[in-house]
Amino acid sequence: MTGLLLAIAASAISAPAQPACTDVPQGGVSTTGTRLMTSDDLARLRDFGEPTDSQSDVGLSVSPDGRQVAFQIRQADPVSNSYCLSMIVMATDGHGEARIVDRGGELILRHDPQWGLGPYPSGNAKAIKAEWSPDGRSLAFLKQVNGQVQAWVADPSGGGSRAVATGPSNVVGVKWADNAPVLDVTFEDLTALKLADAQEARQGYHLDDRFVPVTGDRPFFVAPLPQRHEAIPVSPFPTASFTKPEDVGRAPTPPPHWLPFVIVDQGAAVSIEELARKAGITRSCPDAACSGRILAAWQAADRQSLLFLRRVGRANGDMALYLWRIDKGKVIERFRTAGLLLGCEPAQDMLVCAQEEATVPRRIIRLNPQTGAPSLVFDPNPEFKQFRLGPVRRLFWSNDRGIETYGDLVLPSESRKGEKLPLIVTTYRSRGFLRGGTGDEYPIQPLAARGYAVLSFDEPRHVASFVKTSSQAEYNAINRKNWANRRSIQSSLEAGIAMVERLGLTDPTRRAITGLSEGASILWFSLINSNLFAAASVSHCCEEPISSMALLGERGAKGFEAGGYPLLSTNDQPFWANMSVSRNAAKISTPILFNLADAEYLHSLVSIRALRFFGQPVDAYVFPDEQHIKWQAAHRLAVYERNIAWFDFWLKGIPPRDAETAKRWTLLRDRKPVAEKKAG
Repeated sequence: MTGLLLAIAASAISAPAQPACTDVPQGGVSTTGTRLMTSDDLARLRDFGEPTDSQSDVGLSVSPDGRQVAFQIRQADPVSNSYCLSMIVMATDGHGEARIVDRGGELILRHDPQWGLGPYPSGNAKAIKAEWSPDGRSLAFLKQVNGQVQAWVADPSGGGSRAVATGPSNVVGVKWADNAPVLDVTFEDLTALKLADAQEARQGYHLDDRFVPVTGDRPFFVAPLPQRHEAIPVSPFPTASFTKPEDVGRAPTPPPHWLPFVIVDQGAAVSIEELARKAGITRSCPDAACSGRILAAWQAADRQSLLFLRRVGRANGDMALYLWRIDKGKVIERFRTAGLLLGCEPAQDMLVCAQEEATVPRRIIRLNPQTGAPSLVFDPNPEFKQFRLGPVRRLFWSNDRGIETYGDLVLPSESRKGEKLPLIVTTYRSRGFLRGGTGDEYPIQPLAARGYAVLSFDEPRHVASFVKTSSQAEYNAINRKNWANRRSIQSSLEAGIAMVERLGLTDPTRRAITGLSEGASILWFSLINSNLFAAASVSHCCEEPISSMALLGERGAKGFEAGGYPLLSTNDQPFWANMSVSRNAAKISTPILFNLADAEYLHSLVSIRALRFFGQPVDAYVFPDEQHIKWQAAHRLAVYERNIAWFDFWLKGIPPRDAETAKRWTLLRDRKPVAEKKAG
């Protein structure tokens, strides 16, 4: 076993080690570009918010006076397989040091309903957003201790923290009363449901639509899950002071300049004019910038200006912040990025936002809406400057339907002139910091550091998005008719790879593809319908008649049927011919590595067995206590390193360090497919 795997095995049978995370950074670093990035470096980056491009899942919280921002930092420690968590308070002007007002606890994962069932785990970290008391003297937030989510409060000046609500039920929300030091705590109260479940278990569960067999052998509860509220008085901290030392001599706090609009459905195509009308503003906006879906918007206190954020540019690859001066009828672009601008919160006359770029991990900035000038508030990873990163180039192209998309091509920081590099494609979004593809399992910069070119592929708009539909089922059916959307994405993938090949930098005989979730669907369709790739690594598998229509349970099957899938009983050969791995296993000779979560691996067994029956080069691993997104620190690093070893073996001929693995992969490489043996 490698040193990493030995450490993981030891942690599984001994008492959990204390995390060895470095403290929250203060200030910058003196070295720049001195070494290449490793998988371990990437796994240990500090993060805040959820690892998505959602505007509502960032976790920034600005104080009532606009002078401070609170947020939770997490850092993974693969050796102890745990996370260091710290609640931080920082001045919104970026001056002074970050104050740690609470430490410890366990990573809280999202458990949103799926198909009307819950609590349904996803594996995504939950964004922990602190709530400021109206007087700014206390912070309330969620904290998990010994598997239980509790309500905690902390002194923003660093005077301590404590639990205020614990019990058998998990806390799912906290909110301060308007005019009293009282915290409204929301519990997800599953007591009665668990009692009923225990009683049913004694007689045997009724096999109905509460089951999702791929995730386990017990039924889920039917959403919405019951909640209860409790008003809890909170006494102030002895050291808390409404007037902080740094505030002495300052002018009184002005009222907030910008007031956010509430966008209930982030997926809906809401225009800025629609939002303005809800606020009583009837003036039209003929400027082209006012069209399209709005991601976030704010109204000036004097009602004379609006700020709004939307996707712009070729293939909607950029984000731009606009200022609409209603009284003057002008719309001015104030800030634009090819990365991400997320979760902006008003701070007096400024916005405090999370921001990231292709080679810059998420950090906190302050934006002046009147000038568009940004300034740094807090960088969780100042040490990142020490890495010598591979350059990133954004490429744009169109597919055979004329739908435009893009990809970010990452090259090694150093390569020999004329050298043809192996190419690895990550999927399916390429937005913000290029970490590891969607799901974060394919470490882009460490791969570039080992001499790979990496194309981070952003899939094109869905075919159904160009048609007006009345339901999600209709939208899905249009996409799936004759696999129209899959064919569109495959065309984009082929066009993007062709563009990379025209640059003359890569070896067309040494390409690999990766994917999780939608990215896995992209991968499988490509392996079945093309010969582009010499290796593949996948985190999830596959669309099959049994896997999709039985193992996902009654609700999952009905959802697929409504979206255009044939009934399991119809055995629709033409439908499955282009997508079923098991029905194409004889011809899929690409070496494939599976890194599977235990909550989903049953979904892959039909496909893996079919591939192995035909002697195809397949290796598979199952990670315990994992979900759709793998959340455990040790697992993330193990997946990173195994993926690199897999590509090294198949694209470079470098055997893995572990002798047992090297022997197994060599046998896979040298074995002849069953179909070839029969033909001989």
